[in-house]
This record gives sequence, structure tokens and C-alpha cells, in this order.
Amino acid sequence: SQGMAFTLEERLQLGIHGLLPPCFLTQDVQVLRVMKNYENKSNDLDKYIVLMTLQDRNEKLFYRVLTSDIERFMPIVYTPTVGLACQKYGFVFRRPR
Repeated sequence: SQGMAFTLEERLQLGIHGLLPPCFLTQDVQVLRVMKNYENKSNDLDKYIVLMTLQDRNEKLFYRVLTSDIERFMPIVYTPTVGLACQKYGFVFRRPR
């Protein structure tokens, strides 16, 4: 899914016009918005939750963000933060994957 990155032509062709917000945002702009939201979080667990929520909503954007600075994000989505997320599973759990 491209989320709000679908152009008007793509929305019409796929029959999803009117089902998405009316504005169009490029994936680059969406990455910047995710990064700003990520930076506003004060601890690694909150940053992990931001990224996992993004993965549930828009996997394509999630991987775009992840690969934009892999060294920065790997400690959040892998060791050591994922260990903390496992310990706090009841707090972190949103929906089954």
C-alpha cells in the first residue's frame, strides 16, 4: 500500500478514489513526517511502537524509513529494544501480525 502516495490516476484506476484522504503526499514527504514523529519520542520503546505501528499501516513506507538510515533504526527494531518490547508485551501489543 502506498497510503497517501497514490496519485489521482492510480486512485481512479484502482477504484479507491474517495476512500483515502483527499491530499496527495509523496513517499519522501511521508518519510519526513514519520521521522519527525519518531524524533519526538523520548525513549526507545516508544520509538519501537511508532515503527511497528507504521509497519502495520504501510509496510512499504516502513521499509523505506528503515533503509533510509539502517544503522539508526536497527537497534530499535532488533536487539536490544525488541527484548524490552517482549518484556513489555502487554503494553506494546496492538494487534496480531
